[in-house]
Amino acid sequence: MALIAMMNYLFCVAGGLVLLTASVYASSSPLQTVGPPLPPRRLVIGVDGGTESIRACIFDAIDGSVVGKSCAVPYKTYHPKPGYAEQDPDDWWNNLSQAVKGAIDSIGITNEEEGEDLKSRVCAICIDTTCCSVVALDKENVPLRPSLLWMDARSAPQTEEILKTCKGDPALKVNCNGKGPLSAEWMTPKSLWIKQNEPEIWEKAKTICEYQDYINYKLTGNMVASACNAAARWHWNGDECIKEADEKNKFPGRPISLYKKLKIPELAEKLPAKCASMGDVIGTLTKEAAQHLGLNEGVPVAQGGPDAFVGMVGLGCIYPQQLCLITGSSHLHCVVTSKPQTAKGTWGAYRGAPIAGTNFAEGGQSSTGSIIRWAKMLFGAEDLDYKTLDDEAASIAPGSDGLIALETFQGSRTPVTDPLARGALVGLTL
Repeated sequence: MALIAMMNYLFCVAGGLVLLTASVYASSSPLQTVGPPLPPRRLVIGVDGGTESIRACIFDAIDGSVVGKSCAVPYKTYHPKPGYAEQDPDDWWNNLSQAVKGAIDSIGITNEEEGEDLKSRVCAICIDTTCCSVVALDKENVPLRPSLLWMDARSAPQTEEILKTCKGDPALKVNCNGKGPLSAEWMTPKSLWIKQNEPEIWEKAKTICEYQDYINYKLTGNMVASACNAAARWHWNGDECIKEADEKNKFPGRPISLYKKLKIPELAEKLPAKCASMGDVIGTLTKEAAQHLGLNEGVPVAQGGPDAFVGMVGLGCIYPQQLCLITGSSHLHCVVTSKPQTAKGTWGAYRGAPIAGTNFAEGGQSSTGSIIRWAKMLFGAEDLDYKTLDDEAASIAPGSDGLIALETFQGSRTPVTDPLARGALVGLTL
């Protein structure tokens, strides 16, 4: 779903390029349809950096049809302590190369000429990722430690500290008008945890960013935050943060008063200075990135966003009173509102998300999908596909013969936000 959603924006990015470059010529490439000579088939690449793997797929830039097959390359999640979840940013970057090259190979290129033809047709690429997977980078933009994955709940004490210390701060309106809850998944508590528990990392960190920002930096050389990520997990105003800074407002849309109250005013400087809305062009592939992916230098890179909230766009859920369900490693119910209002037991509503000029609120749980992967590993069924599991589950009567799974293995999101909640299987028998 996230890959499909990106297409809506990639079409906008690619559309002008199609008109500019659509010279007519015949080709024997597998990308050329049979019949009279046609304009070259322009292509876009969508990439979904999820919890379990990174996936790439190639699409026709005009009609959205899939070209070849998608390619997924898994990476590991590490749990050094209960409630902790980490990934290696190098795995994201290295596996991205494998995923994109795998999607290209699936088309069936048979010679170098066809390969060059394919590369010339790619007119845009867009990445979505998990949110909020936090990365600390040194002055050379090299990771200083493993990423604190979105589901990492170690900053639970910091969420309480923030609500207490910053009571009444306008940035906390997205947390039920400051009454809470505030999730340990979010950027501010994770940043505060690093400052308090790994001060040497904090001092060395020139940049604090997300998976999304890090990968886009590796692709383009530009450090640009996602307005959707920032609105939904950073306490930023998504409509304001995309504006240019000036002498009167050095940090538009940023919660400066919140950072000052927490005695981390430097966080405003460490987070990316630039911010772009979903679909905006943030740069082009550098020579190094192009070689890494097997593409041509200069391909435009469009801003993506959080995987789940890109899915909202794919479902067309961008108008007030629309509600959608997004499932994956976690699940979310997302509702679009006419105003950035809030309600007890929900997160948001966020301004300027999922796209500029919209607002949405959410509810859901953190590990509904992850525990299925956990069960597959536990029972030695890692090669069993999810469709087979769905079919087997469908044969069991509602109620599962009294077996109940409490899925809060990695804490609870809503309506009770509790990062210390734990899961259980109740009703086991011999």
